[in-house]
Amino acid sequence: MSVTENGGYLTPSAPKHRQMLALLLMSANRVVSMGQFVEELWEYSPPPRAVAAVHTYVMQLRRMLKESEASPASGDSRRIVTRDQGYLLHVREDELDLNVYEHRIRAGRAALDAGKLDEGARQLRAAHAMWSGPGFIDAPTGPLLRAALAAIGQVHAESVVRRMDAELQLGRHHQLLAELHALVHRDPANEELTGQLMLALYRSGRQADALAVFHRLCDVLRTELGTSPRQRIHHLITDILAGHPRLEPPSASEFRPSLDAGVPEPRPDTARPRTGSTDRSGAHPVLLGA
Repeated sequence: MSVTENGGYLTPSAPKHRQMLALLLMSANRVVSMGQFVEELWEYSPPPRAVAAVHTYVMQLRRMLKESEASPASGDSRRIVTRDQGYLLHVREDELDLNVYEHRIRAGRAALDAGKLDEGARQLRAAHAMWSGPGFIDAPTGPLLRAALAAIGQVHAESVVRRMDAELQLGRHHQLLAELHALVHRDPANEELTGQLMLALYRSGRQADALAVFHRLCDVLRTELGTSPRQRIHHLITDILAGHPRLEPPSASEFRPSLDAGVPEPRPDTARPRTGSTDRSGAHPVLLGA
């Protein structure tokens, strides 16, 4: 968590203050009720004077944010205002990085839905460049913050898969190798990302490496989850072994259907063997740490 104003660092250091500010930020420009504050800060064991403690924390947060008392003549112009038996934090659209991130995610998804692959990938790439990992790792989190962070993380994960799919359709498999390796390294049971890594490796002339990634996925799913890859991954590995033309990168004049749409069974009359497994680019992906 980082709060700055005019170059000054205003981030509170006390855990409860950080947690309360985090909840206000996640509900920016919306009222957080007293009941929500109590549930978030103390879960199932609030102290007898929990409501009074919330009032005290808000007063202290206002001081930390260097808010002066509102003038009756000018109205309440403070960041944190009392509203409907709760509190509301005023934030402009461009002040909160989460707002900027979510705007780019929405714009990217809308562009992809409209078939604008390059624009959608660009917007999602800009959003993902803002992502630095799980939120509020330096603040306590209760049930409300954990639920909000889980929802944001799910949207992020889904948008990464969509961007990778769009970039693969645009023929950018070489550029994606290092990033896909890092993502699969952090989430080895993720079949969508693993399938995209397999396709990127195959398109880079690295059929043997694509097969190794597939076998590693099988091992992880079997040992950790007691299951096996879904049918789509088996169709993909069948096409890789057969060197099916549909796996080739698109040319400038053609458009490939989404990998997420599924890979149909190879047909013997169109399949052709893949010769060799040498990386035509001469480059090797970098395996990044988690």
